[in-house]
Amino acid sequence: MKNAGFTGWLSGVWMILLLWPFAVQADPGPSMESRFVAKAGAMPFNPRYLYPSSAETFSMDWLSLPEERIMVLTFDDGPDERDLAIVSLLDRQEIPAAFFYIGNKIKNMPHIVKEMSTTRHEMGYHSYRHQQLSWLSAKNLTADFHQGKDVMSKLGLAFTWFRPPYGDFNRRVVQEAKDQGMETILWTIDSRDWAGVAAPVMARNVIRRFHPGAVLLFHSTHANTLRALPEILQAATRERYRFVSLGEWRRTIQTASCRVSGRNCPPPAVDVVAPAGETVPEEGRPMPISAVAPKEGRVIPAATVPLLPSAQIRFMPDG
Repeated sequence: MKNAGFTGWLSGVWMILLLWPFAVQADPGPSMESRFVAKAGAMPFNPRYLYPSSAETFSMDWLSLPEERIMVLTFDDGPDERDLAIVSLLDRQEIPAAFFYIGNKIKNMPHIVKEMSTTRHEMGYHSYRHQQLSWLSAKNLTADFHQGKDVMSKLGLAFTWFRPPYGDFNRRVVQEAKDQGMETILWTIDSRDWAGVAAPVMARNVIRRFHPGAVLLFHSTHANTLRALPEILQAATRERYRFVSLGEWRRTIQTASCRVSGRNCPPPAVDVVAPAGETVPEEGRPMPISAVAPKEGRVIPAATVPLLPSAQIRFMPDG
């Protein structure tokens, strides 16, 4: 009996050793690293919740831009039929916006996405099934992005911006987005349209939170969002704010970063001069080629532009 028991024990050990390589290759579960959730209207505002994929440690001073009173409109959870109505309203005032789309909704509503792709507005990725991505294993997280990119590629699209559902992310989520060619962006002002607030209340709550560099969060799936937008746009005009694309917002923030910290500066302008004697025709006559690259990303000297103290930026608690 003892020999039989020992033989069985030995067989069990050998079985474990044989299966060990497969066990270590199993799909790991969610990581135990810190996860972050962007809170609606939290105060004080944590800048890491706005642009976590930035190469720089984001500073609140970068949002203190009296010379650039810019804000960004963003709309989540589409595509939705209401997107086209929102675009119609914005286009009448030449205002750009960014729409973050869910992968399986893109698959079910490709006609909306195709029409949106012909507009001036940006589109971004909002996961494939709108789930909390920080809870996914590494394998399933990568699969989510691959599913989304597959749907996009079939429509000839490639998104450069990503917003995690629920504002839930960790370093792995941000890195996966970057590996897939997307920058992660969240928000500073939550309209709380998802809570079902009335349009006048929503408009008041958003307007009193206005600040330079703000990124506003809406959801195009709620009717009150469209109803609240006209009042919000009018208030922004009165307060001399200008709505910009996420691309322009990023360039402005980089310029502010350069001014404040001396880092993350836009590349300097480069003179581009063709070899002597090379010509191009102009009105039937040869002309020397001589061009200078546009001087974009000009840095305003710090001494000429006083910075607003961060304490004066009106981040308001939920109301």
